[in-house]
Amino acid sequence: MVFYSRLVYMVAHTQLPENFDLNRAIELAELSNLAYAQYKAFTEKQSWQLPAPYSLELVLDAVYENDNTPLGFIAKANNDIYIVWRGTQDIEEWIEDAKYDQTPCSFLNKGEKVALGFDEMYTTGDSKVSSPQRKVLEYLNKIPLGSYTNLWITGHSLGGALAVLNTCDIVHNTAHHGAKMYNFAGPRAGDGNFANTFNNSVSLSWRIVNSHDAVPNLPPEYCPPILHTYHYEHVNQAFPISFGNSWDLVKDHSIDAYISTLKALLS
Repeated sequence: MVFYSRLVYMVAHTQLPENFDLNRAIELAELSNLAYAQYKAFTEKQSWQLPAPYSLELVLDAVYENDNTPLGFIAKANNDIYIVWRGTQDIEEWIEDAKYDQTPCSFLNKGEKVALGFDEMYTTGDSKVSSPQRKVLEYLNKIPLGSYTNLWITGHSLGGALAVLNTCDIVHNTAHHGAKMYNFAGPRAGDGNFANTFNNSVSLSWRIVNSHDAVPNLPPEYCPPILHTYHYEHVNQAFPISFGNSWDLVKDHSIDAYISTLKALLS
């Protein structure tokens, strides 16, 4: 009860910016949660489908050296398109998360750099399975402009970083320049040049961040912290919320807790 009272107090004192759509944020957070259910069904060899009104358009796979697993999906509903990315779930992804080295961004050309691990997750494919990047771009290149109302990109944790890369890629390398992003608990994806390019080209972008969540502070702004070899910067723009406490790292990062906190704002 004490935790709930503190939660209600914190969200009740959160100002909603004019162009922040709370209902949309909740919808996209719940879709991000469904990407975890997709992965769980895959590992348990169970069938999985999206609830109404969503229809599944495409599964996006993470491609490893000897395997591939669902990393998210593309869906449609109410004349909108949704591209959804999940967070880290297996050892290969933990290894990629830890690759803080920077690499030139393959889909931009002005010296922008991104985290090596996130870039590999997004761009890696093989002879049997296309990379997540290629699947998304090929799908969108077949969708005529004007055939849908909104294109939403979303994800939680690692999925938040992939949503940042994917949104920037779509805006710069397809005709779908109006792509919009809401992500949750996302880490920094690239350097200052990348952040500037993203901010100058993406018309609507929100990062929902719990003040007690450690993941959005990764990679560190100066990495490694002593040598400062790499510089990381968040893209626009943060929507702060607050729940939990700084010692419960799992709960402070939970997509379920993010959803509950956003729903409390509707009260």
